[in-house]
Amino acid sequence: MIRIIYLFLFCTTIVAQSNFDQSVLKDRIDKLLKDLPRGSKTSAIIYDPLTKDTMYSYNILDPKTPASNVKLYTTAAALNLLGPEFLLSTQILTDDINLLDSVINGNLVIKGFGNSIFADSTLDSLVNEIKLLGIKHIEGNIIGDDSNFDTYYRRDDWIVGEAANVPLPPISALVVNRNQFKLIVDCSGKIGTKPTLTSNPNGTFIEFKNETIISDKNDIKITNSSAADTSIIVSVKGKIKKSNTPKSYTVFAENPPLYAALLLKSKLETTGIKVDGKAKINQKLIQYYPLFSSSIKLKDLIKPINKNSDNFLAECLFKELGAFYSGSIGNSFYATQAVLNFCEENDIDTELISIVDGSGISRFNKLTIKSLVSLLEKIYFNDELFPYFLSSLAVSGVDGTLEDRMIETAAEFNFRGKTGTLNGVSSIAGFLSTKSNNDLIVVFLMEFNRKGANYYRNIQDKIIGLCAEML
Repeated sequence: MIRIIYLFLFCTTIVAQSNFDQSVLKDRIDKLLKDLPRGSKTSAIIYDPLTKDTMYSYNILDPKTPASNVKLYTTAAALNLLGPEFLLSTQILTDDINLLDSVINGNLVIKGFGNSIFADSTLDSLVNEIKLLGIKHIEGNIIGDDSNFDTYYRRDDWIVGEAANVPLPPISALVVNRNQFKLIVDCSGKIGTKPTLTSNPNGTFIEFKNETIISDKNDIKITNSSAADTSIIVSVKGKIKKSNTPKSYTVFAENPPLYAALLLKSKLETTGIKVDGKAKINQKLIQYYPLFSSSIKLKDLIKPINKNSDNFLAECLFKELGAFYSGSIGNSFYATQAVLNFCEENDIDTELISIVDGSGISRFNKLTIKSLVSLLEKIYFNDELFPYFLSSLAVSGVDGTLEDRMIETAAEFNFRGKTGTLNGVSSIAGFLSTKSNNDLIVVFLMEFNRKGANYYRNIQDKIIGLCAEML
């Protein structure tokens, strides 16, 4: 009987202490948010998914621009629809069934299926595999095939009225080097002379229209690459400041499948394989046979997307969602439908929200705290997918976009989440393990027109640190 009374008194003390901490915590959060500059708009929640208790909430139904928190929807939907072991690949194929004569009596195809990390170093390995087959001659064309996605490569092509504030390379099913290459300018010559232009990866298929001179100032303009059957032409105009150190500029490959085909053709010829045909794109073949493939598993791709907030990888995955969902072509419409269908099937709130891309860099995206919490809660209770999702998130004080945040607070090492930043926008959402071993969902969406993003990040970090310490 004494033991029962003791346990009752002990539990009553714990509950009272917990309620006291929550009350104190609420007052401290209220003060921090009340002191935000005039014109700031904030939505916030601190929620315990196990007990269903809301420790703090503010404006949870108010739609706001979430920035990169949209990636949480993209990656969660992808895990659910595709599965963590799903392979995103780049394949080498041919329409010649007999390769024993060392000749491909037909075409060689490089085809993309959403493998957005594929690089020319991997292409080198595949070319070496072709050579090891004993291939010495290709009679047909080298074909770049990105037909698994649509050809709306630019975000402002598929988002009506979009004024993209974060430039991205072309989004396509076939990717090599993130669909970009380096322009290297050797400007060590005399003032008034032309600099020397080269590219990386290097290849004779990249031609330069050089209208620049070495000067005592920089005023250089590089037009996006234009393409022909045999080459990619880059126009460079203006003045470039004399320097003994070469300067490097990034150039987008405006025609991704042609860039891939030209690069593959160049590498084949460099290894001594004769190619009779030209570089072509998206030519329909009656039948073709796979030779080699390079792939990445979805569970590995979502890590750089969430931890490092990689916009390009997120947009490519978004269209892959569309391709899988539709069973045909990957585009923004099918991708959005895939994400919304995932939400509806999992009782994730979609009221008042709008998702137009996979990365969150469009200001047409709108999310509510209620929707974000229901997404994170649903994935939290999915024993099969949660470990992959959690491991893709940045860890406070350790890596990704949280590497330098919450250091020397109780939240250091104990918060895993996704950040979001645009001009006038700062957001954060994720999972917090407190000193009392509680698992909490914490979300902040902030819009502002005064002070910088670091100011609002510091407020978020203070509150998350208080939660880790007191709850």
